[in-house]
Amino acid sequence: MPARTAAEAVEEYRTSAARALSCVTGAHVDVGGGYAPSDIPHALVVAGGDPVALRGDSRLTLSVGEQYGVVDEGDNGWRVRISAYFYGIGQQRGAELITYHWHPQGRGMSAGPHLHVNADVQVGTRWLGKVHLPTGPIALQDVIALAIEELDVMPLRDEWGQLLRETRHR
Repeated sequence: MPARTAAEAVEEYRTSAARALSCVTGAHVDVGGGYAPSDIPHALVVAGGDPVALRGDSRLTLSVGEQYGVVDEGDNGWRVRISAYFYGIGQQRGAELITYHWHPQGRGMSAGPHLHVNADVQVGTRWLGKVHLPTGPIALQDVIALAIEELDVMPLRDEWGQLLRETRHR
């Protein structure tokens, strides 16, 4: 169902992100008053920008940041469009292990969706941790599912898979 106003679209976006995140954290999700169209992207911020601890023996953290704009699609109503993202999984009191980035204002490989792996390995003259490994677009739900399915993070909700599917529509 299309949003009738820009504010309604943003609140739907914020609520959807909060529902997805509720699978692994109770952290607050904020859009900082970004409820109107603007030439400058708005920011979705989780836990004030701090990494949140995830439940499980792996003692991991999750960092989330997105930039977005609010677009009037005429008869299709208002919609939020993500214009950049940062999703990181790290160690508690340690470095990020993997980070998914998309910041189109970059150049070369850094402009497209990419992955950084915190690896102290040199490949030729480059350190692997500095290489932009290309990916397709990654959704927040993908990162949450990765944490649960592959990295032994304990979900906070039994219906986490269904919630991630339901919140993918944004």
